[in-house]
Amino acid sequence: MNEIEKKNLEARKWLDQFPQYQWAQAHDSGRRYRVMTIDAENLFAFCESFQSLGLPVTATALLLFDEIRFFFYSGLCDSSGRVNRGDMYTKPVMDQLEKLMTDSIPHVVMPLEKGLFQVTEPLQEDEWIVQLSEWSCTCGEFQLKKFPCLHALAVCEKLKINPLQYVDDCYSLDRLYKTYAATFSPVPEVAAWPEASGVPTLFPPVILPPPNVSVNDKAKVPPSDEELRNAIVDILKVVDSKTTAIADVLKRLAEKFEIDLTPRKSSIKTMIQNELSS
Repeated sequence: MNEIEKKNLEARKWLDQFPQYQWAQAHDSGRRYRVMTIDAENLFAFCESFQSLGLPVTATALLLFDEIRFFFYSGLCDSSGRVNRGDMYTKPVMDQLEKLMTDSIPHVVMPLEKGLFQVTEPLQEDEWIVQLSEWSCTCGEFQLKKFPCLHALAVCEKLKINPLQYVDDCYSLDRLYKTYAATFSPVPEVAAWPEASGVPTLFPPVILPPPNVSVNDKAKVPPSDEELRNAIVDILKVVDSKTTAIADVLKRLAEKFEIDLTPRKSSIKTMIQNELSS
């Protein structure tokens, strides 16, 4: 904090408004298992899948909420069934454990002092130090994932002990069940939503045409069905209809008319198929 204060006093004052565990890994007491980020790529892909539907913002938000609610309900039912069957850990955990156990077989374990073990792999120069009592390995994976790395599993196999005792509780089915047991309150009708205050009105951005696009180009009239049909016939005359894909014909049509034909893609495909079968 002193270093931050030296560089930017205002930044130090702003950070002092929040508990340090919320933004500093050194003060999180293991809450995040030393992980401070999320897989943003998957999250954005999930959100973009809803955006691609072309729905209004309100409808998209309601659909996203309902999707999350259903996801939690499915997770609750699945984890509940597994707990009732007597399972302790999730299937991905058990599958990963089995894979790592197999990968750890070639490793050589040599006891050191004070509960330390040296793990090496034949024909390799690397070596790792494992301390089961501290749930640690010099590879770093044991501490990071709270799950035995293959070096720790090699030690467990050497000592003939159950490695599941070193699997963190966050991987247990009981914890998974409690996570998905959250209650989702129904979303009230839009008319019942409180009016927003202090929020600026956002308008869609003004997108200017590229410099080389004239007004006449923007106002091009889409081709009629007859024009499209004639163009399809002309294209099929100069290509091998047996080997040419429909996508190639669509591309040629778009180049000919210099207009986006995506909205009419389905009807154009039907025209092409009709011409090919005639």
